[in-house]
Amino acid sequence: MRGEVGSYEQQVIRGKYFPHIDGIRAIAVLAVLLYHLQSGLCPGGFIGVDVFFVISGYLIGGGILRELREGSFSFVDFYARRIKRIMPAYFAVILATLVTGLFLYHYEPLSSLGNATLRSAYFCANFFCYKFLGDYFAGDADSHPLMNLWSLSVEEQFYIIIPLIMFLVLGVSRKSTRAQMVVLGLLLILSFVDSERLLASNSARSQLKAFYYLESRAWELLAGVVIAGIPTISQSKNKILRSLAPWGAFFGLICILASCVYAGGTNAHFPGYGALGAVVGAGLMIYGGGSGLISGGLSSNVIVGIGRISYSLYLWHWPIIVYMRYCFGRELSSWHILFAAVASFTIAYLSWRYIEMPIRRNKSITSGKAFTGLLCMCVLVAGIGAVLFKTNGLIHVLHANANKYASLETKKDLPSWQDGKYGLHQLTVTDNVGKLHHDAIETLGQGKAAPSFFLMGDSYAECFRTGLSRVCKTHRAEGVALRLKVCPLDGIKIANSFRSDVKEVLEWLQHAPSIKKVVIMCRWDTRLSTSNTNQYLYREGEAESNDARHNTQLLEEGLIGTCRRIRDMGKEVLIIAPTPRLKISPGTEVRRRIMLGLDLSDIGDAITMSEFLAAEKPVFEMLTRVSAASGARIIPIHPYLEQDGAFRGMYRDKLFYHDTNHLSPDGAQHVAEHIIAEIQQ
Repeated sequence: MRGEVGSYEQQVIRGKYFPHIDGIRAIAVLAVLLYHLQSGLCPGGFIGVDVFFVISGYLIGGGILRELREGSFSFVDFYARRIKRIMPAYFAVILATLVTGLFLYHYEPLSSLGNATLRSAYFCANFFCYKFLGDYFAGDADSHPLMNLWSLSVEEQFYIIIPLIMFLVLGVSRKSTRAQMVVLGLLLILSFVDSERLLASNSARSQLKAFYYLESRAWELLAGVVIAGIPTISQSKNKILRSLAPWGAFFGLICILASCVYAGGTNAHFPGYGALGAVVGAGLMIYGGGSGLISGGLSSNVIVGIGRISYSLYLWHWPIIVYMRYCFGRELSSWHILFAAVASFTIAYLSWRYIEMPIRRNKSITSGKAFTGLLCMCVLVAGIGAVLFKTNGLIHVLHANANKYASLETKKDLPSWQDGKYGLHQLTVTDNVGKLHHDAIETLGQGKAAPSFFLMGDSYAECFRTGLSRVCKTHRAEGVALRLKVCPLDGIKIANSFRSDVKEVLEWLQHAPSIKKVVIMCRWDTRLSTSNTNQYLYREGEAESNDARHNTQLLEEGLIGTCRRIRDMGKEVLIIAPTPRLKISPGTEVRRRIMLGLDLSDIGDAITMSEFLAAEKPVFEMLTRVSAASGARIIPIHPYLEQDGAFRGMYRDKLFYHDTNHLSPDGAQHVAEHIIAEIQQ
């Protein structure tokens, strides 16, 4: 491909072509590809995105700098070029992913795909990932076919803001070069400090924000822009610098390769100082990689060729991998990995050859046509995404055989308790996001008599409410439930969770004489000292903790305090014992297998009784101590979910679980039928 450099320069539309930049792109995209195919192949391969950010800042930001200094910069021309460069392949991937999803997906992932499509249409995929997918290194992020678009959203948001800042600086200072570099350097520092601030927080959401948001990622892009503002090696009059630059590029390559080997993720302050190796390495390679030790390798035919298709390869490889995992299982075989790699390169090349380049070099596509085309594609893609999202994945239209096993999350629309009815007043309380609710109490049953019991707890209690209410209606039992999640630990807080204060609930209970029993249902194992979650307990009035060593002690202390306060009101406390947790989400797996025509006899979700008892032994021991100290009664529910010595998600063709650990309305109803007598008497 070296012989084609001249023609390729004409195709890239603007600026000087640097073969070694394509070489760096190749390293970055190969790192990402290997990491996504099998993380063990390149444990830190996710740093390829950081390398891409630096390259993008150097090329695009550097072009803005150059045009501003020459007086030729035009916002219209700049964004028109961005549209022609980025959007054709971007929207092609989204549409192809949607079409494939319509055939392979049942309602649940199809609805999520619609949500992602809607947000990706206006370049907010990073916000979607932050709000709905969570941790890039765990959870559901690695099963979503449009997850990789988050980085494109960060870039586009950056290029909406940075040209305006640079243009304003030029207008303020005649010495534009120095002023621009000072401003860009300050912004870089502020962004890096913000990233470190968020990563140092105990809040998982703050750490996610550091990973996905522009303000904490901008320093990587700005690093590229700053490098572009430095005179190139050929322009430098410093002989020492000119002689050291190639060695610096070699050191930069070592930094990037070392980062690829080290898999730190968010635990290594990523993208804070954990990303410095990739960013500094990319900067050194950009600056000095065009000559010296590594220039030949970076400019070789194969490496440059991969670099040229790197954008399409980055876009296409991830949906291919996700759909293959959906069809063949999360752990792909060696043959599947090889097929995914070949398919990714093949489709990427075709996309580059027949989508990217023809549109980029088509001079008949004026700025007006580019903006019009972008608007039309945004409206089209957003419209399709909105339909899929708002109709819950066309649940009543597509794939009836699979969607009949819909494990819909428990509805949270039980009727509010009428204030003052039977002398029981409503409760005003703050929810987990700080919103004040004036109708936090809802009705369980018909509401035709004074309630005799009260249900509260976390998401386990939320998912139990609907099934319990159904049983209350058939047994003529009357109760109420707390509509919001609450930490039922008197005097104890959980870091960054459960803003709802149990004290407000306990004060309300004192003025509810008809309520004789209080039912508490929570997931306890995640709050024990032995848990590997980041839920840290601490006493009210003390500094927020990031140490879980005393969790079990504080959990017992708070729960005993709550139970004793309720007992002093003359009420009995019933604590629902642990719900068995399954190996996989049964509804998701059943629907997936139906869509793919696979066997349903054993979906792999079952855990045995011995596995359950071993896993929950610390919880049962803790609850036994709480019962002895407070008089609370423990109500086991696992005997009612057992099937032939094991626990499964389906029972008599009904889904009993919403996911791996939360009961569905049918499952909750089944359990409630067995324990309603203890709650009601």
